[in-house]
Amino acid sequence: MPDFQELDIENEINREFSKERVTKIASYIGADTERFAILMNIFLRGQYVNTQKAGWILSECAENYPLLIIPYFRNLIQKLQEPFATDSVKRNIVRVWQFVNIPDEYIDDIYDICFGFINSHEAIAIRVFSMTVCYNIARKIPELRHELRLTIEDVLLKNQDGSAAIISRGNKILKDLKKK
Repeated sequence: MPDFQELDIENEINREFSKERVTKIASYIGADTERFAILMNIFLRGQYVNTQKAGWILSECAENYPLLIIPYFRNLIQKLQEPFATDSVKRNIVRVWQFVNIPDEYIDDIYDICFGFINSHEAIAIRVFSMTVCYNIARKIPELRHELRLTIEDVLLKNQDGSAAIISRGNKILKDLKKK
């Protein structure tokens, strides 16, 4: 195993993968912008399996160091708009957006993307993370609150016997939206 200071991120991603390895790589990257750039390159341009693995690490890094993601908003939006963007790519990008303060120049695009995911047939995690992203944006832009509340209420009506995650997250957000 290479010394921690000389960790080859791409090589580590190609090895047997686990939560422990994700934590190790994310810790190695830390707040280092150059190391994060290597990870982003793998995520944005890598092969399918590497993109999946890099996405998991990406979300860990962004949760711990949200400022790292700021230079990559346009790239992430473009990645989501690729015709064959996988569930893993969508899930990890939207998960990242939950943890960061979205710059004003990207709010409209990101809100539209996530709002579209909420009432779609996307994977449950994508829909749930999208609720949170839209809610975080609606806290900044109160004019969006009513539309978001109506959409989440509609989703909950359609999913009464469905996903516990959608029901739980939807109810939590609705409770707060109704308070204000």
